[in-house]
Amino acid sequence: MSSNLVLRLREGDDSCFKEIYDLYHFKVFCFVKKYTAQLADSEDVTQNVFIHLWKYRAKLDPNIELEAILFKSSKQEISKWYKKQNRIFSVENEQLIKELDSPSESDESINLKLEKIQYLLDKVPEKRRKIFHLHKFEDLSYKEIAAEMDMSPSAVANQISKTLQYLKKNSVKNHELYWFTLFFISQSDVFIS
Repeated sequence: MSSNLVLRLREGDDSCFKEIYDLYHFKVFCFVKKYTAQLADSEDVTQNVFIHLWKYRAKLDPNIELEAILFKSSKQEISKWYKKQNRIFSVENEQLIKELDSPSESDESINLKLEKIQYLLDKVPEKRRKIFHLHKFEDLSYKEIAAEMDMSPSAVANQISKTLQYLKKNSVKNHELYWFTLFFISQSDVFIS
């Protein structure tokens, strides 16, 4: 389906562009908002991703998955946004910019990292995995999760912290979790058995 959409987009099919926008806007927005300070900034950067997609549609390779194209464009637009902000970056943000500016990783390399994250999350106890999913992928607050799971917000924070520590201990970097979000946010059963 992805290659068909790319082919139609390359031909300048307006209805295809709308279809892609409807299918992927939320995923791209969720990825972008992890890096931007304000929701308005997130929306601006997201719009730029889709403007870029339309502007360079004739150069798209139908053999590359649409998600990979959007992910690469998102990284580029986030990097441009950071540079326009002309901010003093923390060491972590400087590293993030280097990673965003670096040549795109191969699909195989990204897939291996995503599989690793999925594997690690499958090892997390079911309740903790659900809490992590609700917070990171459904964007619920600690308070909302606490109400849904019948526990205190501090217990929710503790469970999320334990999951993040476990992932970091197993060499998962923050930006890799964002990749995971981008590719899997629409699959509500990814973490919950």
